[in-house]
Amino acid sequence: MKFSFLLLSVLIISTTTTFSQEIFELTTGLDDPRLRFFFHGFRDFVFNTIGKTSYKTKGVFLQEKFRKNAKFPCDVELGKSREPPKSVHKLRPGDISVIGALGDSLTCSTGAMAERITELSMENRGLSWSIGGQWNWRNATTLPNILKVFNPSLVGYSLDDSFPFHKASQFNLAEIGAVSTDMPFMARALVKRIKNDKRVNFKYDWKIVTISIGGNDICSFLCLMKNPERLPEMHRMALTKTLRYLKNNLPRVFVNIVSVPHVETVIMIRGKPQSCSFIHHGECACWVGSLSNSTKESRERWKKIQRQFISVEEEVAKLDEFRRLDEFAVMYQPFTKNVSLIVDGKRDLSLLSFDCFHLSQKGHAWAGTTLWNNMLEPDNKKTLNWASPQRKLNCPSKEHPYIKTYDNS
Repeated sequence: MKFSFLLLSVLIISTTTTFSQEIFELTTGLDDPRLRFFFHGFRDFVFNTIGKTSYKTKGVFLQEKFRKNAKFPCDVELGKSREPPKSVHKLRPGDISVIGALGDSLTCSTGAMAERITELSMENRGLSWSIGGQWNWRNATTLPNILKVFNPSLVGYSLDDSFPFHKASQFNLAEIGAVSTDMPFMARALVKRIKNDKRVNFKYDWKIVTISIGGNDICSFLCLMKNPERLPEMHRMALTKTLRYLKNNLPRVFVNIVSVPHVETVIMIRGKPQSCSFIHHGECACWVGSLSNSTKESRERWKKIQRQFISVEEEVAKLDEFRRLDEFAVMYQPFTKNVSLIVDGKRDLSLLSFDCFHLSQKGHAWAGTTLWNNMLEPDNKKTLNWASPQRKLNCPSKEHPYIKTYDNS
């Protein structure tokens, strides 16, 4: 249903405009605030009809669990300061009290436990790699579940299956169908939600926010733009605006920027199940859909634009205006640059959901673990591919106890 609603939006826009503006700058009847009530009602109907899916205990989509009595591999005492630090460049994992996220369906954890097409409409946010806090690090190795070991009082992580207007979503402001230009709005909503939460000491608590967006830009809207080559620069403006807003309005915050993996990694899989081929025509119409008359030449064009899109993220993260500040830092975490489905020489589709596009719970665990690993690695030595939590889980050390920034690496 996610891709059908997105496709409906695209069709309405494409049939009612002349593209004198780019598609991201347009509004339609779907943007009428009065429709929000009905949209939420429809989504609640879908939610209640399908039912929660995130508590399954069997399936290839589940990560390899650690033993119940497995000891956390890190020295927890090294991961927390005796007194809250005054500088983000001396921030340890256990100093983080609040966690949030901005993004699209990958951050929503869409269909992480899906075994059929209808379950792709469920957002298993409690299992999301960057913001899910369901279960614990042993069976859902997400960033929040790792951080909870160092600080059990951490707040903000998604608790359960939920949509963004549900309480269980908490500080996960990601939305299906979201595009880069939605980020400033999401940032404002996130700050408001954190500020109004009585559990948070807004001024003094250290916070972490992970931003990851772009799949819909590249998959569904790029081929509808009047000038697709404008997309990276539009992304630069939206991302810069978002970071400036967070810097000026959210005290004591560390921001991760993570690129969406290259689309061709999942869309151009040879020999994929027929169900995935069908779904990809809705989820990524610019690459494989008949609507956009995709060709080898057009896909090469989209690949080049996506590479530029990703480069922009790293460039913005390194802007001088975000450097050498005491209460704000942003770091580009590059582990998605070389994400591959080849594991021990074989293709492992169990890292993906039923649609061969979104991540499975296993994939979220690999992504959450590698994001954590990136956070403890200096800029020039960061992991560029994901790995199983069982194989690599970095730890703070006496020599290097702090989360890495560009100014303490």
